[in-house]
Amino acid sequence: MRYFGILAATAAAATAALAVAACSSTGGNDDVDVSLADLNFVHGLFCPPETDRCRLSDRVDLLLEFIEGSGCPDVVALQEIWPPTVAEIEVKLPGTCPFTYQVVLGERLTNVDDEMVLSRYPVTEIEQRDLLGGFRRVLFTRIDHPTGTLDVFSTHLAAGVDGGSTPCGPVCPAECVAAGAQTIRDCQAVQMAEFIEAKHDVPGLAFATGDFNAPPGSFVYEQFAGRGWIDTYLAAGNPECNPATGIGCTSGREDEGLDELESPALNETSRIDFAFLIPPEDGADCEPELLPADGIGPGTQLFAEVPNPFAEPCGPLPEAICWPSDHIGTQVAIQCD
Repeated sequence: MRYFGILAATAAAATAALAVAACSSTGGNDDVDVSLADLNFVHGLFCPPETDRCRLSDRVDLLLEFIEGSGCPDVVALQEIWPPTVAEIEVKLPGTCPFTYQVVLGERLTNVDDEMVLSRYPVTEIEQRDLLGGFRRVLFTRIDHPTGTLDVFSTHLAAGVDGGSTPCGPVCPAECVAAGAQTIRDCQAVQMAEFIEAKHDVPGLAFATGDFNAPPGSFVYEQFAGRGWIDTYLAAGNPECNPATGIGCTSGREDEGLDELESPALNETSRIDFAFLIPPEDGADCEPELLPADGIGPGTQLFAEVPNPFAEPCGPLPEAICWPSDHIGTQVAIQCD
């Protein structure tokens, strides 16, 4: 079932049957109470035409294998989604996990670089917030999760090519000026954080996920970490990005051709993709404990961080593709105390 909309909408009646099916399924690890994966899944729009959007069909196949291999997370948040990717995922998604994912998309005029959320449990509300510049958005999804209401916010903040580093200047809204934003991307981070504060009005858990196009310590990063929201990757004891080796990094791989998607080398140099956990308030049903990394299975670590482990060798056709995207994602596994 797919949901669209930029206005908040309820879908309780439409998802009642799915709720029963989801609760009776047996996917994932019994120790995991809440799980999420996040990935900027490169659209391939700028790949050479003869590469079929950088082997889009093969990359979707690999994405779904990583989803299954990571224990079929409750929520999968994806960015840089466009219609050909939606079509591939919707055809291939059924049967990936022992339950039916709901597909959530926000409405978009450009149909390029959208956010998508896959939810194991019923979605009760969605809303999309435009960010400064009009091209970037935040997709809010509220989920009726067994541990309580779960809010997920997914975004892809501006890159350099669409003005992310451009000074905010006279177009800067008052809230961004007050927060000290210097660039368009800085302002988008302020707007997203304030949108989260306004929408997350329940005591349960929430996640702020996506490609933030800025590293730890930046103004953008501090809009989230500075509010006491938890960088789950670091909090679980994982190493910070080492540009020399690519370990712990999520971005840097070439996104306009197949060379680096068909190479087992990491080729990543920075960590700009995050899954921030917004801690629960008093009265929540889940006091979260982050579960550590566990191979490619359920754990709090990077997502799709190793070259294709499901087919060896990987490489150029006719071999299996090595990576689903130019990015490496993040994943979170939580046990409730």
